[in-house]
Amino acid sequence: MKKITILLYLLISVNSFSQEKGYWSCFAFTVEKQSDAAELVSAMDGLFNSEVMSNFPMMVTLAEIEYKNSNNSATHQICFIGQNADAFVGWGSGPPPTAEGKLLMEIFEKVAVPSNNVLGSPLIFDPSNLKSYEYGVVWSLDVKNIPEFAKIASDFIKVNSNSFDGVIELHEAISGAEDNVSHYMVARSNNLSDWLKGREAVFANKKSEKFFENAPLVSNTINSFSVRLLKVY
Repeated sequence: MKKITILLYLLISVNSFSQEKGYWSCFAFTVEKQSDAAELVSAMDGLFNSEVMSNFPMMVTLAEIEYKNSNNSATHQICFIGQNADAFVGWGSGPPPTAEGKLLMEIFEKVAVPSNNVLGSPLIFDPSNLKSYEYGVVWSLDVKNIPEFAKIASDFIKVNSNSFDGVIELHEAISGAEDNVSHYMVARSNNLSDWLKGREAVFANKKSEKFFENAPLVSNTINSFSVRLLKVY
């Protein structure tokens, strides 16, 4: 099984982008030493807060991967979120050839070991929540009946809008996902404590039963992992 790579901390709301389809690209990588990770974050701050990046057409998130299984060695993930396909017109050109861009590439090549990457698209999400919730869990799903799952997932999110202290999201995988993974669900909250309390509230909500009964009939959970958001640029 491939390493988990999607952070899905980077979605774009179907309501906010009803006329245009958003996309995201997430890269997972491993940094062994905490001091190296701090140096890398500092270099990213320098680049993404620089003037040359002020018109960058994407939102960028950096997260630390926390709870995970033994198949996932990645420690961090960086995601690029575009409001539409036009945001990716210059994709693959790398950082700008400025001092900040060169420094980031130098440090990344020295301390980071890239894993795999995923291209996807958000289905249910509000991008304004990205800076509001630090802790999240991502479930990788193999959806067999997409229309049916979309309906019950949407209903599940709606009935728990007041139960879960955070947000629940849905995304689709386009390319690079784990074997058999077609979609992702993400639940994010303020911190681990609030997330666990929210989980308890969701299970206590009688209106959640329809999802828990019907989702296994049209989908399988492949894997899951948790993340802590470090930066949003």
